[in-house]
Amino acid sequence: MKVIINDTPIECKEGELLIDVMLANTINIPHFCYHQDLGADGNCRMCMVEIKGQKRPQIACDTFVKDNLEVSTISENIREVKRSILELELLNHPVDCPICDQAGECKLQDYYMDFGLYDSHLNTPKTKKGKNIDLGSNVILDQERCVLCTRCTRFTSNITKTGELGIIGRGDSARVGVAPGHELNNPYAMNVVELCPVGALTSKDFRFKQRVWFLDSAKSICHGCSRGCNIHIDYNETKYCDEKVHRFRARRNSKINQSFLCDYGRLSYRELNESFSAKVSDVKDLRELLKDVKKVALISPSMSLQQLKFVKEFCQNRNIELFSTAYIDESFSDEWLRTNDKSANFAGVRELGINSCEEEFFNSLKNAEVVLNFDHKYLKENKIEAKSLVQFTTTNIETGYELIFAIANFAHESGTVINCDGIRQDFYATKYSDNNPLLIELLEELK
Repeated sequence: MKVIINDTPIECKEGELLIDVMLANTINIPHFCYHQDLGADGNCRMCMVEIKGQKRPQIACDTFVKDNLEVSTISENIREVKRSILELELLNHPVDCPICDQAGECKLQDYYMDFGLYDSHLNTPKTKKGKNIDLGSNVILDQERCVLCTRCTRFTSNITKTGELGIIGRGDSARVGVAPGHELNNPYAMNVVELCPVGALTSKDFRFKQRVWFLDSAKSICHGCSRGCNIHIDYNETKYCDEKVHRFRARRNSKINQSFLCDYGRLSYRELNESFSAKVSDVKDLRELLKDVKKVALISPSMSLQQLKFVKEFCQNRNIELFSTAYIDESFSDEWLRTNDKSANFAGVRELGINSCEEEFFNSLKNAEVVLNFDHKYLKENKIEAKSLVQFTTTNIETGYELIFAIANFAHESGTVINCDGIRQDFYATKYSDNNPLLIELLEELK
């Protein structure tokens, strides 16, 4: 059916929320409390719209569409309603945008620029609340910036069901907090930072490290486990410095991770910033080493399908037995996003028919003279007996390998992975490149 929004016909389905229809069609509809993966709460009133035939403005987050519904979001009456709501939100809000870590991503800031009064009517002192409160789990709270949207409290109550956060007090003294003697402590706690539409909840890990408008972003896939959560990699390259990744943000995918990430995956960006300092070997040395000897290779199950396929062909052409094993950790999994397989693409290993039998791998090792490791964690962490060990690695490793080759990590190489549910997903490289070559380019030199 169709609804008419700002004189424009929009196709939608019966039973949809009006606010979802607007968001899906990129119609600007201000909102604080509503979130697509938390649902409606109806407390902020910012999504007020004018509906033909209704005496009063209605909130879009609690209005279901019906055929030929006529809606306005731009009438002067609605703009005045939003100005009044913003004035109430800003009565006790500190004017500290220049030092707020949310500047550039703050919805209150954006809506004020769109609808703000610009002249304050306040003639009493602002109510001051707690600043720089460490809630635990890398989350910092500035209570006086809070707009009481309850996204964070609903997340801990309805999603993680851990219930650490709540609204304390009434009126001007109402604030988000934890119970005395408790802290925010669950494997998904940092999602409240991303859910917060203003600067009340910020990340201790990212806080005061970078202004968001200096950052570039790439669409990628978290490599922390086989769930394949969708992420944005936020990074930049400053003068006299190499590219640095500053954070991972959740990228919404309703079929996989909705708008959320686990804290382990969110903080795994740190591995991408490790500089490579080991002495890199010459490809000519590897070419000589591979002549007329028994060779075995182990490849990381987190490599992309493109890398796996290329390495498989490389090994077949050089009579090298190729294996790969998953990174199984039963203690890591839960009933939501985290799986017991901490590799990103073991489903790709299976699709390509790469041998994943550990027993056969260790049997082949017994007679191997050369062992090639394509960034598999097992051979990074465990020493094995072999005449010659060759390592292709994205991170620093201890010495003890005859040949070491640095290769680019997944942030610098586009590719495809298959998650634990068989969903194929593409990820894309950042627009800057590091100093390490792509694995496929390196192997091309050996031809």
